Amino acid sequence: MIADWLLQAQQYQDSDAMLHILESFTPKIKSSLLQVPVEHREDLQQELYVKMIEVIKTFHTSE
Repeated sequence: MIADWLLQAQQYQDSDAMLHILESFTPKIKSSLLQVPVEHREDLQQELYVKMIEVIKTFHTSE
């Protein structure tokens, strides 16, 4: 499923597919952020999402 969304996000600049990918990682990100001091969590979460978007856009896929 994520692989399909990745292809859609890259090939068709599909923002819905990008959102599905980000949402699928949200529980893991939120649980990992519990290890970070409260005052840094929101900033780090935003940085993680930005980095994920960059990776999704540049990830090399082969058919």
